[in-house]
Amino acid sequence: MISKKEQIIRDRFVFSNHVTHDGTPRSIAHHVPSPDNPKDYYITKMADGKKIKATTYDKLINKLYEFYTNSLRDTTIESVFNAAISEKAITENPNPHTITHYKYDYKRLISKDLASEDIRKITSTVLKQYTQEWVNNIHPTRKVFFQYKSVLNVIFNYAYAHKIIDNNPVATLKNKAYLKSCDTSISRPDEKILSPDEIKSLQNAVRHRMTLKKYGKYYINGFAMLFAIETGVRVGELCALKWEDVWESSIHIHAQQLTEIKDGKKVYYYSHSTKNEKGISQDGREFPLTRKIKALLKEIHDLQEELNIKSEFIFCHEDGEWIKTDAYITFLRRLCQSFEFKVTNNHALRMSLNSNVLLPMGVSVADRAAMLGHSIETNLKFYSFAQKGYLENVRILLDSEDVPFEGTLREPQNVIIFPQKESPRMLKYQRFQALNTHAEDGI
Repeated sequence: MISKKEQIIRDRFVFSNHVTHDGTPRSIAHHVPSPDNPKDYYITKMADGKKIKATTYDKLINKLYEFYTNSLRDTTIESVFNAAISEKAITENPNPHTITHYKYDYKRLISKDLASEDIRKITSTVLKQYTQEWVNNIHPTRKVFFQYKSVLNVIFNYAYAHKIIDNNPVATLKNKAYLKSCDTSISRPDEKILSPDEIKSLQNAVRHRMTLKKYGKYYINGFAMLFAIETGVRVGELCALKWEDVWESSIHIHAQQLTEIKDGKKVYYYSHSTKNEKGISQDGREFPLTRKIKALLKEIHDLQEELNIKSEFIFCHEDGEWIKTDAYITFLRRLCQSFEFKVTNNHALRMSLNSNVLLPMGVSVADRAAMLGHSIETNLKFYSFAQKGYLENVRILLDSEDVPFEGTLREPQNVIIFPQKESPRMLKYQRFQALNTHAEDGI
């Protein structure tokens, strides 16, 4: 006996696994009793050609469920991981991006040797030894280490829940022992952001390409980069921006372009929430529509009018189709590499806007966080760097005769003064003093 909810989960799991190589669901046939074959049963064919029968449809589904879960064809780490991801996809309503990340992290963090091991033979000692050798050889960052732990949890939690293993060795894997071998160094500004001069180089390069026949004046990925420099939008947000999102005095950033795998192919789709909203729309955020941004958008709009390009999306190809995140990322990486920059991603543009423009202008951390779409803690901890070449700027300031010696400039601090709590004895004394004062005044 199982509940209706458990039955739905069971059926979804079976139907997501009982498919052909191209993703087509395998048929389930009902044999009605006949003179030649008086039996009443349900039947389906498995991947290896074998047939499974049951007297009722529900019993057949149960047999398939047992086959695709407890009766795994093998119990290697890789097989268990694939089964765990399949179950997670149909029972936890995850963001498709999450499943993609798990698969990516599994491929880069779990070696082929470990993946081929029988999970039932992975003891606590074996897993600890593998982890120790890995952190000592690779020296991963803390973030990568926790991604590794997350993949292990997916694998071994599934195996333990489905009684493939009796004990979960990941529970004995204490972080402290391995974090001391991780790379905990603080990134330097030149490893995270671009300097104002480097940003200018990118802008000049794109503008120059727009004059060349090879690229053309409607160089849409170039326009997208120019916009990202001014606004610090994420890649997915950039591709999903529509003309209707441009308001009178601001830009409404409330959606993103995401991808998922369907029938073995990558599919791009429009999501009505930003990354920090985690799948639940909160109407996004707004970014000020500055003169520079307004002029850039007008330039794009005028070109689309001239070329008769019809699209709801701001950054689209000449056929009106929105640009893709992968294509934009590749364009930006190659452009940065042509200048031999250490950082080559759009994320650097976000952090550069925060550190090179917003922070020196004195924009409060709360406003910076709101404009970029993350928390105040994230802005301070991961986005606020000293500018590249800051030592030279400070030297010039210190050498200036007009600089008062009152310390270096800082952001205004949000200081909250709490009233001091007085002791009962002090309060009694104050009341006594007040009464005496009133008596002397004749009150």
